[in-house]
Amino acid sequence: MNWLSVAEIAKITRIPAPTARRYASLFKDFLGGRKMGRVTKYPEDSVTVFERVSRLYGEGKVTVEIEDALKSEFPRTIDVEHAEPRSPVPTQSHDSLASDIAAAFTEMVSKVTSCMEVIANQKTMIERQQDDILKLKSAFVLLARSQKKMKQLPGEGDELPPEIVEQTRALEQKDAEIEEMALKLSFDTSDIKAKLQILESELVRLRKDRREMEKFLQEKIDRLRNGSE
Repeated sequence: MNWLSVAEIAKITRIPAPTARRYASLFKDFLGGRKMGRVTKYPEDSVTVFERVSRLYGEGKVTVEIEDALKSEFPRTIDVEHAEPRSPVPTQSHDSLASDIAAAFTEMVSKVTSCMEVIANQKTMIERQQDDILKLKSAFVLLARSQKKMKQLPGEGDELPPEIVEQTRALEQKDAEIEEMALKLSFDTSDIKAKLQILESELVRLRKDRREMEKFLQEKIDRLRNGSE
């Protein structure tokens, strides 16, 4: 049997190496990994599992849903570690293991919450920038209209003084600059709206992943505690 490292599987599947390592950690029960020295390698047929996981994530599935799908499509395997015989290690009690998992779970939820707060703060800042741009745009439009009305006022003499002519030309130049700035602000507002939509989508996804993660880890903790009773 041909055994592959995560890096080799990443090249074959064209999955980024960090993503492939995360898949290997999350779904190791379906991959049949084997410890060979310091590197864990996987059988050649595990490439199908990596590709299936990548497709399911691409379809918008979350980790718990993907695990359920893999249960119905692939047999679970046992991670076999080939190593030198070691002296027996005291088995960790179910209560201690459940406590460790609960602590890790709390830390993970704290990190996810921090990420969500950062995204929420960025969303608030973008909304403020958007409001400021809209105010500036409105001010420029009002100023341009006022200048146009001033230029349309009828003259009282046969010929306008040179100072008025010069000021009129300056106003025309300002009009062009204001129109250009207003157009640029419109583009900036569109970009900000797009970024805001991306942040909102990411925030929704993080919230969903956190709920699924909480449910998944809580079930594992409950199973461990029930097994110790």
